[in-house]
Amino acid sequence: MAQLTSLTLGENRKRNIDLAALEGGRFLKQLFIQGHAKNIDVVANLPSLQSLSLSAFAKTNRLDFIAPIATLRELMLILGGRADVDDLSSASLEILQIVRVRGLASFGDLARFPALTALRVEDQLQLTSLDLSGAQLERLWLYNCKKLAVLRGLELQSRLREFCASRVALDLDALRDRNWPPTMRSVSLYSGSKKWNDEVRTTLAARGLAEDLKRWP
Repeated sequence: MAQLTSLTLGENRKRNIDLAALEGGRFLKQLFIQGHAKNIDVVANLPSLQSLSLSAFAKTNRLDFIAPIATLRELMLILGGRADVDDLSSASLEILQIVRVRGLASFGDLARFPALTALRVEDQLQLTSLDLSGAQLERLWLYNCKKLAVLRGLELQSRLREFCASRVALDLDALRDRNWPPTMRSVSLYSGSKKWNDEVRTTLAARGLAEDLKRWP
């Protein structure tokens, strides 16, 4: 454990791995945990941790153990379920990905993440609105959030470079026609119409907002 820099702890039937054993991982930079939470507070004491992924993390488990991780740059929450992430905060987090977390209806104030530059929200079927006012993002990806109809604070994102919206309830025509900040280099918009998608891709390319197909993040 002492020399590891990356570790994946997959799910077992009982989800009972004792994470106290991670305490010696002083060089651990990347950690993926699926379903386990026993003594998860020890993760906050990993001095080199930069990337943390929590899969199938039960809604009964709080997320406030993340705040003390001063080295954390990237966090992914995938699967599991919870109504909100109000107990999640981080002064160092730059990349946040929340994917297919059942029942999630609120992100709260993104000012809880003052260093955040990239946000990916995917397969959040209960999310109706998202407030960006507390953030200064460079990358924003919204995918398969079918009830997401309100995006507050988009006009405040003066550093935005990349934006993607697909299978959302936002006004895609308005997004196509909006005046994006000078920093913007890639806008990707997808509706249920191939004709519309093709026309918009051409329109955006003519404006210098060509689609960027680099992998996230």
